[in-house]
Amino acid sequence: MVSRVATFTAHNTLTNLALSNAAKYAEMNEQSSGGKKSRDYTGIATDSQQLLNLEGSLTRNKQYLNNITQVKLRLQNMESATDSMTDVAVRMKTLLLQGLSNTQASDLNLDEEGKQALNQVQSLLNTTLDGRYLFGGATTDTAPVNFDTAPIPDTYFATVAGNPNAPLSTLGGTVGGSLDINGQTVTYLPTDTAQDLADKINQLSPPPAIASVRADPGTGNYRLVIEDFSGAAMSITETGGGNLLDGLSHNPALTSEAGYYQGDQKNLSARIDEEYAVNYGVRADDPAIASLVAGLRIISTSTDEDSLRIALGHINDAIENLPNVTSKIGIDTKNVETVGSQHEDFTVFANSAISNIENVDIPITIANLEQYNTALQASFLAIAKSADLSLVSYLR
Repeated sequence: MVSRVATFTAHNTLTNLALSNAAKYAEMNEQSSGGKKSRDYTGIATDSQQLLNLEGSLTRNKQYLNNITQVKLRLQNMESATDSMTDVAVRMKTLLLQGLSNTQASDLNLDEEGKQALNQVQSLLNTTLDGRYLFGGATTDTAPVNFDTAPIPDTYFATVAGNPNAPLSTLGGTVGGSLDINGQTVTYLPTDTAQDLADKINQLSPPPAIASVRADPGTGNYRLVIEDFSGAAMSITETGGGNLLDGLSHNPALTSEAGYYQGDQKNLSARIDEEYAVNYGVRADDPAIASLVAGLRIISTSTDEDSLRIALGHINDAIENLPNVTSKIGIDTKNVETVGSQHEDFTVFANSAISNIENVDIPITIANLEQYNTALQASFLAIAKSADLSLVSYLR
């Protein structure tokens, strides 16, 4: 076919239109078969930067979700362990009450029961997940507890008959004075209650010992208890002319070993968002756990009634407060789940946005493809017709 001057412009126009339709048809044919708008960023140049930003955010978001999954698994293991420790405490309280009510501590083999319970609690506190210890704070490569070195507290105590707010005068402190406890002085009056004295001791900085007024189950009485957990003998002397010390009984420490906790004072931490690193979990030196350990340690080494009653006070304290430990773990779990839910929502949004940038709507693309195919066929027919144009054809 030879284009003449009279038909050159029309022929070129029809040819260019046909080539344009052919290129668009080929492009849409590739999109309909692959589902993608383009094989490279050039085909989506106007949206390429947004796509890169979304892909980067999605990668970071995936890592945060992985971190959250790990945190939740660790918290679930910790919650299971603390629930088991509560079960141990309840079981040992039952055995203690049986032994104390019938003075059959030796017959019940309470010391052996205490040793077995200690071994179980030690195993729970040395729980690992993926090779990491959970209860040692940020120290995850070393077992956090060793009960072979758990101290039994050196203890002074007195029975408070029927009322935790009995004045010290009923305990022997009929004259005001002061006690020197491990080098620190606490003053008292005969009208002070047992709880007043405990508060004064605990408010010293640092406290020279731990003081409490605890129920003495099975008797209707209470006990004023002053305990030194350092493993060393506690020093208490009268320094102010009073006579309260005469009313205190002494249950000396049965060991002089170091504390059982071998972790650090930090908490487990994980990055779960761009600007949020969560601290989570509990440590094996939590006061509720320490009370359980102290009670079991006493039970495992003594059948003396006074010692067992002091141990029962520790066990009761553990039973009361271990649920708070479990609750804290539950709150930590809820917090990370909330952040995780936000990341999951973002994942859905980002994947949808990326799909809108990268992918085509297949049904619409196929429909458009048919339209371009029709237009391309029409272009070819028009070109063919234009090639036949001549004066002779026109005169006919």
